[in-house]
This record gives sequence, structure tokens and C-alpha cells, in this order.
Amino acid sequence: MKYVITDAPQDLQHSVVYEIATKNFTSPNGPESGTFLSLEEKIPYLKELGINVVWLTGHQLCREYHFYNIWTEYACIRPDRLDPSLGTEEDFKHMVECFHRHGIKVILDVITHGVMKDSPLVEEHPEWFSGESWGMKDYDWYGGHRDLDEWWVNTWLRYVREFGIDGFRLDVAHYRNDLWALIRRKAAEAGKHIMVIAESGPAIKGVTDILQHGEVVSHNYGLNRSSRILHDAAGYIKDRQLRTGERYEIKIFYEDGAIQDSGENTWFQGQKVPEVIWEGAVTRVEECGPSGAAYQIQMGKLRVENIYGEKQIRNIQVRDKQGQIWNSRLADAFEVDYRVRYQRKRNGLLIEFPLRIQDGQLMSIQLSCHDNGWDGFPQGENPYGAQGSRYLAGYTTLLAPGVPIFMSGEEFNADYRPLPGLSPKLFGGEAFGKGRWLYGSWLDWTQLERPEKANMLEDVKCMISIRKTYSSLIHAYKMGAQNKNFGTAAYESQAELPVPYFYKKESTVLVICANPDTHRDMSVSLKLLDILGAGTSWEASALFGALPGEHETIIRTAEEMCNLCWNIKKDKSTQGGLLVLKFEKV
Repeated sequence: MKYVITDAPQDLQHSVVYEIATKNFTSPNGPESGTFLSLEEKIPYLKELGINVVWLTGHQLCREYHFYNIWTEYACIRPDRLDPSLGTEEDFKHMVECFHRHGIKVILDVITHGVMKDSPLVEEHPEWFSGESWGMKDYDWYGGHRDLDEWWVNTWLRYVREFGIDGFRLDVAHYRNDLWALIRRKAAEAGKHIMVIAESGPAIKGVTDILQHGEVVSHNYGLNRSSRILHDAAGYIKDRQLRTGERYEIKIFYEDGAIQDSGENTWFQGQKVPEVIWEGAVTRVEECGPSGAAYQIQMGKLRVENIYGEKQIRNIQVRDKQGQIWNSRLADAFEVDYRVRYQRKRNGLLIEFPLRIQDGQLMSIQLSCHDNGWDGFPQGENPYGAQGSRYLAGYTTLLAPGVPIFMSGEEFNADYRPLPGLSPKLFGGEAFGKGRWLYGSWLDWTQLERPEKANMLEDVKCMISIRKTYSSLIHAYKMGAQNKNFGTAAYESQAELPVPYFYKKESTVLVICANPDTHRDMSVSLKLLDILGAGTSWEASALFGALPGEHETIIRTAEEMCNLCWNIKKDKSTQGGLLVLKFEKV
């Protein structure tokens, strides 16, 4: 039998992903009154915004307090049924068709690990479930239940075949690479190359295409102010692509209770500390049983020295700088398909583990996460990540070389509107009405009557339009790729600014500059001679922001361009926080 790896759709690199909480996106009759039909009415708005992928959450059958019943139990009743409070199957299909007519793909959220405890599925198929997590009954994915496997594959294929769904986002964890490889193959055979987004890693060819938590600007605890992407987006992305400075830490748990942690390496460490050596990576093709489906997985290789050779190991934990954790022990593994494998070698170890973003897979950048505000978010702050910042929206995300992922409402800095029955923690942890996280926010569209909201929306439209117009330059790049047409630009300014970056192709150069200061404009001199080339002449125009003297275009030599002062308006103002320049060779 010929085994087939079904890769991502070719246009995935040009995607701009927009997350919608179906019930809360529109509220014609008050909070939580949105339906498939009321969402359909907003499709022209989304078309004008410029996004081309919507990620729908909350379509699955749930209790009357919907939204996966998020404030009591995080789950649905059954994923193979639509929630009737949102409309009929005919309504759903018509909505999807309308999205497609406007050039927008639709992906659905998938809860991969279980259902509500009172789900009929638990009563009908008790053998399908084993254990509990997040307040739900967990699927027994590794119990050898062929009927469970078939039901799972057929459930998601039906959404593709009968409703035209374009892909899925896998929540929390993803299990059973073989099943998702099979879903992809069968969908392709039916004429649809689907995209699959995983919340967390790894992203591997033939299973998952990108990570929702690829590079994260804002999450549960607010803006990730320590992230290099905020002040050197291009440098950070290029280093991530080439795994420059890739570092892993190892934690070894022994049966006698002893623990070794390579992250505790200090001069005065009382116990010996493991040394971790990167040995490269190996790529393998995994065949998925008799189905004919396959996937390609890339395993990182580590050598670990200075361990306790005489002790029995209970678990080995691998950690990367992005927060991904892998475990060797089945009971400790969050995603069982992605475990640490190891061999002992004298007083050392040889370790293999799946890389978080594997070579050939696309990078992604998440601006606002639906989890923002859930727990630990700064009090009094709007849970939206950008919070009106054009610098954050454009420089780090919408114009950066990854697949942008952001939450509905971010485009106009929506005020947070909590659902009446929401609590801030799962399982009813606190009093109703005090929740502050985006999963439980409803969009009040009357906010767009306020000039500052409407102006933010127009600016975000402009950013997305730039990305679409210059898609041959600005698109998601692949892990492991060398990109000579993208990099950082030297500059001089009266203050330290985020490092400008450029895209170059043939006779066109785009330069993105940012000003995070919300109180003053900034002047910047761009040192572009190496980028433009000595002895050449160029015509400059502003795609976002304005040229010096409000000129529509400026024609200068490359040397003269280096002597110009460009102004970037203060952030959180109309056409401020960002300057996007286009240079065309004359």
C-alpha cells in the first residue's frame, strides 16, 4: 500500500485567522443571543476587515448555559451535534456557504479530550471513557476502541463533507496522530485540503499545520513584556526559524524521590547538575496502520551527562524556552503522542522528543487569546492584548512573518462586556458576574459609534490590506527556512525604538517601523544602503503613516534616503504607532 502524507493547503501561509465565540459575537436579543443567522449578517463586515479564516468556538451541542458550559464544566455534550440554540443544520450550512462566497474559510473548535459527565455518549459507550480532567469524562484514546476511532474520524469528516468546513483547531492537547492524519487524507480524497491548528505543540507535517500558541504577544497574564518579539520582531522570528540559541532544560525524577534539574546549575549547587547537549534532529515517516495515511515527525536529540547512574528513573521532563513541556512517563504526559524517549548510557542519557515547531511547518503569532483575563490578568486592564496599540497590532502580528491569530473585537479595541452568568475561573470557582476573560465577552457593536473605536478599526483594516496587497512579500515563513528577503534594518532615533524590519523582492522593499510611545511622536533615520543598494534611485511612499512634509511620494538615491528623517506618530492615535514605507526602484 502507498502511504500518503497530506500536507497543509497551499494558501495557508497567507491566512489571517479571526476567532469568534459564536454565541457572543452577535447579540441581537442581549448577551449570548447570537445565532448562525445573526453571524451570517456580519460576514460583509468580516470581508471588509480583510480576514480570510474564521475560527468558530461554541458550535457543539451544550447545555443551555452554552459556551461549552464554560463557567461550570468545560466540555460539550456531544461534538457530533450542533447546538440547536444557534440554529438548524440548514442554517449552519447556509452560513458556511456565505462565508465561502466572501472568500473566507471556516474552521471549528474541537475539544479533543472529553465530554460532559452527563453526556449520552458516556451512557451509550462507557468503554470509550477512562478517567477525568477539566471536569469532564476523558476519551480512552489508547484503549484499542476501534468503534471510538471510527466515530471520531466520521464525526469530523461529516463537517467537511456535508457542511464544507475547511479545518479544525484542536483544543488544549491533541491525541492520536494516526486519526488526524487519516481525517486529512479522507478529506483530501473528498476534494478538501483542510488546515489543522493545534493549541500547543508540536506542529508536524501531516497532522497539525500551525500552533495557536506559536509566538504569543498576550495571554492569561497580559502582555508578554519580556518577549523579544515586542522590540525585535524580525530578529526574533529569524532566530526561531533557524533555532539559533535553542536551549532545552532537563528535569529527572528518580524513584527514591531525588530530583535533578539542569536549570539549577550554579557555582554553589549542593548536588550535581545534569549537562544537556543538543545533538541535532532526525526526521521519520510514521505509517498509520492499514489506512494508507502517514505523517512526518521530527525528533530532537539530546545527550545528558552527569546524572545519578545508580538510581532508577521515574520520569524525565524536557522543557523549552517557549514553555512546552514533554514527559517520559505515561501518567505525566499531557499529550501522550508526544512523549520523551530515552536510553541510558553509563552515567548519561540519550533522549529523543518531538520538536515543538518542526522544520517545514509555518510560524504563527497570536495577538489576543480567548484565555486573556481568565486568571492572573492585571486588574483593571482590558483583556484585549493590543488595547488600541497600532504598534502591537501591526509591528508584532499583522505585518510580521507568521500566520496572525487574533480574537474578535481586537480590531477596534472593544471594551470588555462580561456575560451575565460568567465567573472568572472554571468550575464555578467564584461568584457569577465577575469574570474578565475574552472567552466570556460579548461584542457590543454600538462601541463603533465612538470615533476612537472606528479609527482603530480603519487602521487595522489598513494593516490587513497591506498584508494582502503585498502577500508575495508578507506571509508566514516556515521553520528551518533561510530568508534573504526579510530582515532587520539599522536606524537612529532620539529614543530606543523597536528594531525596524524589511521585506524585499526584486525592485520592491517594504520597511516596518514602530513607535510604542503614547505621548510623543518619534523621528527615525533609516540606514537602508545595504538593503536598497549603493548608486540606485528609489521612489518612497507611505502605506501607513505619512512621509516627511506630507508628500505623497519622494524620489531619492539610496544614499539620500539614508539621510532623511521619518516621523512616526505617537501610538494609540489614528495612523500612529506604526510607519510602513514602500520603496520602488526607479
